[in-house]
Amino acid sequence: MKDKVKGLVLGIAIGTMLTGATAFAASETNIKAAIQKLGIYFDGTKKASADAIIYKGTTYVPARTVSNAIGKEIGLVNGGLYIGKQPAIKITEEKAVDLVIDKFDKTEKVNFKVIFMMDSQDDTNYYIGAYEDFPERILIYKSYVVNKSSGTVTIEPEN
Repeated sequence: MKDKVKGLVLGIAIGTMLTGATAFAASETNIKAAIQKLGIYFDGTKKASADAIIYKGTTYVPARTVSNAIGKEIGLVNGGLYIGKQPAIKITEEKAVDLVIDKFDKTEKVNFKVIFMMDSQDDTNYYIGAYEDFPERILIYKSYVVNKSSGTVTIEPEN
């Protein structure tokens, strides 16, 4: 009986320490910033309005609002924000699927049929699913992300 009580107390103590460490690590720093509705002017002509954040003398406005106001395309590509001319897409959808199949064949050992389909895309990436093909159903096996510019294939984190 004493061993069970000792185990319980020790478990509670360890759990408390881990929870305390997690709560401490999650602490935030508060800042004081003002949110203000601003007109966005280009060459003296009002083009748009946006909610701006003003912090330590710097005004932050949504980049998409600015790009739309000046009639330029905007995209986040390879960690860079492009306004105006966008970098060329080097990887096609077909090539992206081929890259995923190649990575899958090198890293996965499965005993079932797998089919690959492009699920969606955005400005930067293709999202490709690897599906288990069973006679009675199809299940997602893994989801991959292929960078359109570099062709880098990564496994999409599970939610």
